[in-house]
Amino acid sequence: ADDIFTVENVCDTGNGEPLFSKFTFEDWALLSLRVETYLLAHAYKKDVGDSERVGIHESHLAFYYNKYYRKPFNVKYYGVDTNTELVNMVKDAVTVSQQNGVLVTTLSDEVNLDMFIRLTEDGRRDRQRRIDAGDESAKLKINKPPEAPAPYQGGAQPGAYGGYKGAKVGGYGAQRGATVPPPAGSYHGYSGAKGGPYGGKGAVVVGGDWKGRWRSW
Repeated sequence: ADDIFTVENVCDTGNGEPLFSKFTFEDWALLSLRVETYLLAHAYKKDVGDSERVGIHESHLAFYYNKYYRKPFNVKYYGVDTNTELVNMVKDAVTVSQQNGVLVTTLSDEVNLDMFIRLTEDGRRDRQRRIDAGDESAKLKINKPPEAPAPYQGGAQPGAYGGYKGAKVGGYGAQRGATVPPPAGSYHGYSGAKGGPYGGKGAVVVGGDWKGRWRSW
């Protein structure tokens, strides 16, 4: 699709190809960063309800990121050194105000996930054009997350763990064809913000401000 922002369906731009078909792990990381910082900017203002507290100062970004999302915040993962440099990576969604240093966004709280996919694809294309033109500074330095461990092949007998032959019930026993998946990871979504919660797929939206927009993401 030539015009990213006029594509009707981001999951099918023609012949069943989604707009995000060329996303690499860096693009998914930036998509997530866009959404998370955007929600922080809006949720904080709704939560404090104080006109004098206009937003999260960039120096407090790590504190509030952890408070809302219950997960660590590390700019080094994105290959930068400061919070401002990090936010500049997604400046089409969120910026640091030059007046007071707080997180601001020009996007309304009615924006859905499609817009962030479009912004991320637009950024990917621009970055690729710069790289093709020989601009080495356009290359991202985001650290690739470790590969997930392969599912353990074996199978548990009742009260047992698969993989070791000859054990009695309660020990280890082999069972061909069974697969023991790795433990499911848990995501701690923040549920204290009125209209500003964020979670993974299936997360419950607290309050009505977000109109259930993130419920199925």
